[in-house]
Amino acid sequence: MQKQLITLAVFGALAAPVFADDSTVNLYGRLDMGVESNDDATTNRMVVQNFASRIGFKGEEDLNNGLKTVWQIETLVSPDEATAANFATRNSYIGLKGGFGTVLMGNYDSPFKSLDRNVSLLWNQGDAMEQFIHGKATFPVSGTNAHVRQKNVIQYHSPNMSGFLLRASYAPDEAKVKGGTNKQEYSFSGEYDAGMWNVGAAYYAKEDAVALGKDFNAIKVIAGMKLGDITFGGAYSKIDNDAGKKTDAFMLAGAYKMDAITLKASVATTKETSSNAKDGADFMALEVDYAMSKRSTLYGYLAQIKNENAGVAKFETGDNKFAPAAGKDPRVFGIAIRHNY
Repeated sequence: MQKQLITLAVFGALAAPVFADDSTVNLYGRLDMGVESNDDATTNRMVVQNFASRIGFKGEEDLNNGLKTVWQIETLVSPDEATAANFATRNSYIGLKGGFGTVLMGNYDSPFKSLDRNVSLLWNQGDAMEQFIHGKATFPVSGTNAHVRQKNVIQYHSPNMSGFLLRASYAPDEAKVKGGTNKQEYSFSGEYDAGMWNVGAAYYAKEDAVALGKDFNAIKVIAGMKLGDITFGGAYSKIDNDAGKKTDAFMLAGAYKMDAITLKASVATTKETSSNAKDGADFMALEVDYAMSKRSTLYGYLAQIKNENAGVAKFETGDNKFAPAAGKDPRVFGIAIRHNY
């Protein structure tokens, strides 16, 4: 697998000049790693975290008359473990783009997951959107979550219509059998970006997600604003596993840029999944970024989760994940570097 990745990297670097007339191929990616003190409230560990580092190839071909073929292949990599992942594990697709918008097929983030403009401001362990609004941190309680990259998906992205953008996706149940479960997935989103402020809403559903006849669904609304060097936003979600567990989650986040330094903070809460379940959780995170260049950023972060008596929410974004005992309060502190290439 590593030889294949090297071969493809060389191809990506060399192919663009060959097809420069009507086709482009670009190599891109991100390396994002840090040293972290991770305390699950029982054991404190020093770990090297890899935060979804990736390598990708993307391109397009002009088919004339305003129509283009677009494609992308993106793969998760783990530099710290020196292991190769399966290929095309992240957003990977082929599609057509024109005045009608974009239609693509492949493995791609749901519209629900993608809706995060001016709200998902903190990175990795400080990302309240992924962990609380999408339900990843509370997965052991609900049995599933809405932070989904849909496989075998067909998606439509509308063109930008004076600030309005619509997205829709459908992933069929390719393994459907008579009398069996029917794990189809649907997602829709709509947003309006006025420049200084934005709003949006999204929906995600998966049939028979937890059990036969039990359809998981989630709704989300966001709002954000950017005023010069200040950015802030908030989000709300309702997640229902259709099996007696549903929860409401709220978050706020803000960022203040001062030349090369950006200060960030976020708070979030998720309510009990059922009456007197006592499995809710609260979240707080602080982050300081120092931009060393346009591509490289050194950053530090501090975050804590406070679980109710039965809560088991945990930090979900690094390669190393440690679940706390019920009611315990995990926390993390780390220094990391992110480089986009």
